[in-house]
Amino acid sequence: MAAPWSTLFSAIPWSDVIAHAPTVAKGARKLWQKVGKHHEDATTAPVAPEAAAADPDARFDAIDTRLAELEARQQDSAELLAALAAQNAELVRATEALRRRVLILGAGLGVVAAGLIASFFR
Repeated sequence: MAAPWSTLFSAIPWSDVIAHAPTVAKGARKLWQKVGKHHEDATTAPVAPEAAAADPDARFDAIDTRLAELEARQQDSAELLAALAAQNAELVRATEALRRRVLILGAGLGVVAAGLIASFFR
């Protein structure tokens, strides 16, 4: 049986989520700015094929620059994903702890209910 949404949302450690939110938002903002900046650079300054054909060194330099930008963006993406993975792992750990508590409380409730039923029929 599926748990109600209110139970699921109450099980989330919102204080941890809120504590990590600025870090995740900062990383996402930085990544978005780099992607937007790179997109503007690519549209405003295209390399002319004639110039690239005339000077292979300039073409290799442009490729090296582009590769360095892509590596920097990949590093930023990896850092953001690592932050999200850490936050997700914390949520999974908290959810597992709450699941164990619910099982223990359910077992305790069963014992109390059985005791009450037994006391009524004595």
